[in-house]
Amino acid sequence: MSGKTIWLFGLPCSGKTTLAEGLIGPNTVHLDGDYLRNTLNTDLGFSKEDRSENLRRAAGVAQALNEQEFDVVASFITPYRSQRELIAEKVEDVSFIYVNAPVEVCEERDIKGMYEQARKGEIKGFTGIDAPFEVPELEEIELEVRTATDSEEKSIEKINTELDLKFNPSHIFIGRWQPLHKGHRTIIDSAADNGKNVIIAIRDTELSEDNPFTAQERRKLIENVYGEHPNVETMIIPDVDTVAIGRDVGYSVVSVPEEVAEISGTKTREEYEKSELLTGQHLED
Repeated sequence: MSGKTIWLFGLPCSGKTTLAEGLIGPNTVHLDGDYLRNTLNTDLGFSKEDRSENLRRAAGVAQALNEQEFDVVASFITPYRSQRELIAEKVEDVSFIYVNAPVEVCEERDIKGMYEQARKGEIKGFTGIDAPFEVPELEEIELEVRTATDSEEKSIEKINTELDLKFNPSHIFIGRWQPLHKGHRTIIDSAADNGKNVIIAIRDTELSEDNPFTAQERRKLIENVYGEHPNVETMIIPDVDTVAIGRDVGYSVVSVPEEVAEISGTKTREEYEKSELLTGQHLED
């Protein structure tokens, strides 16, 4: 299982970053052009060659994150067709979304005054003014959104719908899952088998006698069981000491039937250890 990359590209101030922030999910990393320019790529300028190197590095980071099972939303100008081809070669599962807005609209949105500086010649090689932006052909892209005419909400909804991205959970189950056992599955299945979107949140606990499996190992065990459920996702969260729920905030705590509460996690762990589970065999219920 690996992650995927959504690559938003378009003119400066076309709305790429705004849309990217609206697409962030529970297991998603946002790669932004400005941020990488100020961190990883401070040694690069704005020549065509440096722009391509900037994007090559960004694509490498995206692929590395995908391989670690993170989804990536990238927002870069990416003005040249050759650069988009380079990214497609570097990132195994990438979908390009063209964020289309006329240059005059982008200029109106430009609170930093970059377009004005470029027109005065104070900024050289500025995309849309004195550096080209190669409009993509239809076969190059997965989707086009027009931010001059469509609202942020409508554009995000279109991306989510067309790319089948949005995962709106109605149930979040937080636990150690050391390991997943019949009691856990009874609770989770009560939602998952009724079509509810479920997130199984795995506490990243330190290894001990009571917590012998790493969070990554527990995630694999859970995905062995729920990997074919389209409405179940997993995520690893920092170790949780307390989960507090305020009054009348709209959340509820699942009550556990007595026969489920009596199921022993310790006994289940002993059975798992005997089954050579960590070598790839899966212990059935």
